Amino acid sequence: MKRFNQALGMSAALMLLAVPVAYAGSKTAFPVSINTASRTAYGAMGTVRNSADAVQSIYCRTFADTAAGESVRCFATNAAGVNVSCVSFSPVLVRSVQSASDSAYLYFAWDASGVCQTIDVLKGSHLEPKSP
Repeated sequence: MKRFNQALGMSAALMLLAVPVAYAGSKTAFPVSINTASRTAYGAMGTVRNSADAVQSIYCRTFADTAAGESVRCFATNAAGVNVSCVSFSPVLVRSVQSASDSAYLYFAWDASGVCQTIDVLKGSHLEPKSP
């Protein structure tokens, strides 16, 4: 009987280990944050789109023409209404922006002349998708 109880206990333990466990994924909101002293801005497009205010925005656009070539310009407005932007003709920064999805996290930094120095595009499951 003792062996039976041990076997039964072991079987129950193994069955519990085989039951799939559901874990919720990481979810992070990134409203627009602007630091004019360090000349940086960031935010996630999904978070901004889903925010309760109608003020925040963050985006980057690429542009090309035969005279000027390719360029990128990034814009951000935080909930307080502070606006910043930068521009660059760097092909690597243009390509970085072209990889962005509509729910991506954007970070950009600029120099004193308003030229983009860094553009970081992050896509991930932890970012909030845009609601309709």
